[in-house]
Amino acid sequence: MTFLTDAELCLGLSRHLSAYQMSPERAALEQLEFAGWTLDMAFRLQGSTSSSARRVQAIGFDVGVGNRNLNAVLVTMESLGWVSVERDDNGVAVSITERIPTRGDLVLAAPVLLQTVMATAVERAALALLRATALQPLLVHAALQMAATAEGVGGSAESAEAALRHLTHTGLIRRVVAADGREVLYNPNIWVQGDSIAQAALRATDARGTSEVTALLEELAENPGMPEERVTSTERRWIDFAVSQNLVQRSVVQTSDGGVERGFLFTPHLGRDPFGGSVADVSGHVRQLVGSMVYAATYAQFKLHSPDVFLRSLINRGIAGNVSSIGTDYPMLEKAGVVKVVDGMTPGKYSLQLLQPDVARDALKMLDTREGTEGESSDIAALRAQRSYVHVDKERARLALTAGIDEVEQARLIAALREVPVKRMFGGQP
Repeated sequence: MTFLTDAELCLGLSRHLSAYQMSPERAALEQLEFAGWTLDMAFRLQGSTSSSARRVQAIGFDVGVGNRNLNAVLVTMESLGWVSVERDDNGVAVSITERIPTRGDLVLAAPVLLQTVMATAVERAALALLRATALQPLLVHAALQMAATAEGVGGSAESAEAALRHLTHTGLIRRVVAADGREVLYNPNIWVQGDSIAQAALRATDARGTSEVTALLEELAENPGMPEERVTSTERRWIDFAVSQNLVQRSVVQTSDGGVERGFLFTPHLGRDPFGGSVADVSGHVRQLVGSMVYAATYAQFKLHSPDVFLRSLINRGIAGNVSSIGTDYPMLEKAGVVKVVDGMTPGKYSLQLLQPDVARDALKMLDTREGTEGESSDIAALRAQRSYVHVDKERARLALTAGIDEVEQARLIAALREVPVKRMFGGQP
């Protein structure tokens, strides 16, 4: 699975560019904007069977596509076999019958769409830069090299440079010059810490770990709330490094019997997109809830089968569970105001009452993106195994106390990481 598919990027970019007046920078990304319109129309028409021209026109207006561009979009969709258009004797559309692929297949069809609309080398480089700088902050030369070697760019450094100019002009990439003169690129809608995040890119480069951090972030983006010990993309030392640099967030669950602490990892991409269209989990409550569910499905003695089913029940009914241990096992979630422990249906047993439906809905979305949890069973009583949940901010504070954050400790950390050669290559550099 690719972090931020071409379909997601084209859709987001078309909506983002609509807020800008026509300019050389917007014009240079015209085919990507057009591809976004086409995908937007396809997603809205999918499953409608047959529509009148008037209805399709109204949908186009809602997308932000006028009649002239809408006609071009329909012609493109016809060439892809997604629609057939019945026209009158004057060539004016009368009705549109859709044969649009499923949503999943539409996402997979984005590369063919880009080829159909003849996306330029600059535009393909822009997609690569958007994807790379959303995933993590990068030194400019590394990001440009990635963009130049992307499919359809043909190794053109000029195309990559042009794409960077257009994206910085439209606010999708920020360029920062560090004190030592090195330049860092990052997406300000994802990395909301501001220019201070540039230091993480510099330290990753100095530790020769950019590729390791990239692999980790890609794995976690697909598996939010992943148990730390299940990570396969890199070694523990790089996980600790990424957490220390605020590139990865770690939350900890400990069982009621004082057993081994289990760490759960998240990327800062939770609730954010490269185009600024969503709000992040600032409070950490979504991570708390997801971590609780993943723990119950992974480590509990009686594992929770389908945490998403439990959350859906909690959302739909406002209350879920009927076990005695709920009365004592969720102090952190209750303290955070996410849930409230109430009397259950059976004397001596308790249930969770949902107080923050938005948190639960966001947690459910995150669980739905996961690849699945091994060894699940159907016993809802697995939820009782959680005794306390350590908020991500508390974990960060603990890490700061144990690892140190001053420049001397940072230098020592980077030196230690560099002692062992990394396994990957990134942009041609070790």
